[in-house]
Amino acid sequence: MKIIAFAVLSSFVAGGAFAAPDWSKVNPIKMTLFYPGQSSLEWVMDKSEHSAVPDIVDKKRTCAKCHLGDANEVGDKIVKGQPAGNKKASIEPKPIAGKAGFVPVLLQVAHDGSKIYFRLEWNSPKGGAPKQDSKNEMKATILFDGGGTVDGANLNGCWATCHDDLRSMKSAKDDKKTKYIKDANLAGGKFYDLMQFKSGKGEKPVDGHVLDKRVMEGGKSLVKAEGKKEGDRWIVTFERDLAGKGPGDHTIAAGKMYNFGVAIHEDYSNARYHYVSLGYQFALDEQGKEKNQVNVVKQ
Repeated sequence: MKIIAFAVLSSFVAGGAFAAPDWSKVNPIKMTLFYPGQSSLEWVMDKSEHSAVPDIVDKKRTCAKCHLGDANEVGDKIVKGQPAGNKKASIEPKPIAGKAGFVPVLLQVAHDGSKIYFRLEWNSPKGGAPKQDSKNEMKATILFDGGGTVDGANLNGCWATCHDDLRSMKSAKDDKKTKYIKDANLAGGKFYDLMQFKSGKGEKPVDGHVLDKRVMEGGKSLVKAEGKKEGDRWIVTFERDLAGKGPGDHTIAAGKMYNFGVAIHEDYSNARYHYVSLGYQFALDEQGKEKNQVNVVKQ
């Protein structure tokens, strides 16, 4: 894979130089991040709405198994407010004219025995919506559980954190209510670790977690996050210790398969107006058997 030199737009270092892997030796994973509208976990798991629920529940069939090949079509339909699901109803009540339905993203992941590195690369899609987050043109987020610690994460990915009653969602009653996990437990590892890069000048990246609410601080494992842009193309990298060092930090160890997802807020968007991946999994030095499993090779 050809690596392009980019001008640095914004970065944050929490100690030490960024000893990036040789990305030319790390196989990229092609992901399609799509626009989800108001497709909450409750919508996904509603038999009257989603015909795949019996397969998800009875056959343990993942969302990725069904939709890796048509996530772009799903996003295009949702972003335009077109009918979706069994009830043929829109799950985007306020379509944004000109907004793209999906974003192709290249993901690379590697580790060196003490740290794990994530690299995301994509071209900014068309936007045009009013600015919701005037400070940040773009935000990139990675969420992951503790290796099967969040119920349903292996099937539904980050939808475990997305519910009907969140701000900007269908049944919202509190305009400040953010992502959460039902029956979350910090001591028991039932939470999502959260890393986020913000493109705004002077903005520091987030090392937080999602428990009974989203917490945007407290973690101590994120070493560095960096964002670069040239023209329409973004590259975002995360460097993180494998060891969990603070509240809401999972330890990443060999022999476990971690459920994770990626979200990107483009065009100064906020809340649910982002692009999201289906549920993916990663493991250290283990060859994945499915297309949504990432083998994190040591360098």
